[in-house]
Amino acid sequence: MALRAAHLPRSPRWTAAAGAAAGLAILSAAGSARADATLDGRWKQSALREDFTVQQWLDTGCGPPPQSTSTGGGEIVEVRMEGDELAFVGGGRVFRTNQCYDPMPTLARETHSRDPNGKSWRTRCTTAPTDPRKATLNTLVVATTESHIDIVETGRYEITLESGRCMADVKRTRSFTRVSDAAPTATATTPPPKPTAKEPEPPRTSVCGSPGEPSKLEVRPSKKLLRTGESFKFRGLVLDAKGCETRTATTFRLAAGSDGKGVTIDGTGRVTVASDAAEGVVEVVATAAGRDVRVIVEVTSPARYDELLAQSGLNAAGEDDEASTATIASESLGAGEGRVEDRARGRRLLFLAIVGGVLLVLGVVAVFLVRRARKASALTREAEERHEARVQQALDRRRRREAEHAAQVRAHEESVAAARAASRRAPAERAAPSARAERVCPSCGREQPAGTSFCPHDGAPLAPASKALAQGGICPVCNKGFGPDVTVCPDDKEELLPSPMHAAIVQRAPAAASRGKICPTCGGRFEGSAEFCGKDGTVLVLLN
Repeated sequence: MALRAAHLPRSPRWTAAAGAAAGLAILSAAGSARADATLDGRWKQSALREDFTVQQWLDTGCGPPPQSTSTGGGEIVEVRMEGDELAFVGGGRVFRTNQCYDPMPTLARETHSRDPNGKSWRTRCTTAPTDPRKATLNTLVVATTESHIDIVETGRYEITLESGRCMADVKRTRSFTRVSDAAPTATATTPPPKPTAKEPEPPRTSVCGSPGEPSKLEVRPSKKLLRTGESFKFRGLVLDAKGCETRTATTFRLAAGSDGKGVTIDGTGRVTVASDAAEGVVEVVATAAGRDVRVIVEVTSPARYDELLAQSGLNAAGEDDEASTATIASESLGAGEGRVEDRARGRRLLFLAIVGGVLLVLGVVAVFLVRRARKASALTREAEERHEARVQQALDRRRRREAEHAAQVRAHEESVAAARAASRRAPAERAAPSARAERVCPSCGREQPAGTSFCPHDGAPLAPASKALAQGGICPVCNKGFGPDVTVCPDDKEELLPSPMHAAIVQRAPAAASRGKICPTCGGRFEGSAEFCGKDGTVLVLLN
């Protein structure tokens, strides 16, 4: 059965000092023990007696004061010599004479000594200076005879609060009596009990009289080396935040894939290895309050047991001194079981958290890169479109300039051709200037446009310019002109006047009316200065 003892409540600071008067009396009795006696063998341990002396205590802050208790007793343990030290294996724990009996993890060994007679061991343990709890313990182990061993541990626990101090001294005693080999005792190969049988729980101290909610699942040991044909029982504890054992049940089963190897386990944690079981490793799962803890059973043959034990790093009982736990909680003071935290789950969670964080960061980076690539692609397309538009505009401007240049070239060529044609026509026009005038009045010498037959000024029939070189005369009465071959007007019998003279006389005469005139024969209209119709030579009349 497991050892349980009174626990002091958690506190911010401890200071300790203790005497070892009771241990000195036992040490004096140990001097008479024979130095050559061997202590290896099986021993029966007594109840663990804890006597607390409260020096001062506060009702608030420190919790209820510790009470003196007696727990356990009657368990069979194996005592082995390991060099100059003794190892007590069994009863749910492993204790060595170079340790303090209180397994509080924050305690550190300060001094250790062994008497020359080899029958007494002294160890002093203290907490670290920076530890918020202060404790100092002195442990004395004395082999008074070849069949009797005493353990005496004294010390002090102190809690310092703003409102005062809580201080208590402790004296812890336990004895061991050698068991005769012939005595019928329970051994490691005892047949497993029925699944429904439960071992009685050790009495709880008043400090843990009202345990809290489950805080940690602890299974001890974390690894066990067993021979074929042996059996062993794992011990599972469910503790609250103060380190007190709760009433939560713990069940055991083989892990998946561990069946069929000749190893069985009942619900209470007792493992039985068949005599024909195969060597190897079997994993056991302990479950309590919805949490799982895994421990290892390594099966070997009796012939290879010692060899594997020496190589495994386990203690003399083939057990790992550490325990597997599901959670991490603060330790409490007292002679409870030692706790070694299983940090594998925490490491797995930390690893998963790191991997998840890395994946998250990579995902964010990937999204950023994708968005940046899309933006870069869009910018590239826009730049290409702008470039194409600018190229098209440049091509259009170039085509317009080429078209304008071609038009200018054509205009220039046309102008040059026109100039050349004009230059070719100019000599001909200068050689025959009279060719431009097709008809000329033979009397007054005025040139008339093509299509005119009579001179509108004197009514003389027009003649080609080549035949009208000599001018005729004009009648001063009727103002009618005649050719150069006529000298007297046939109608008025007046001598004709030359055209320049007749024009001078007309200019000195009063100006005629500016009214228009009309031909009575063809109806053609003429200006007021005209006298005859240019088409038929009829005398014009004024318009009404």
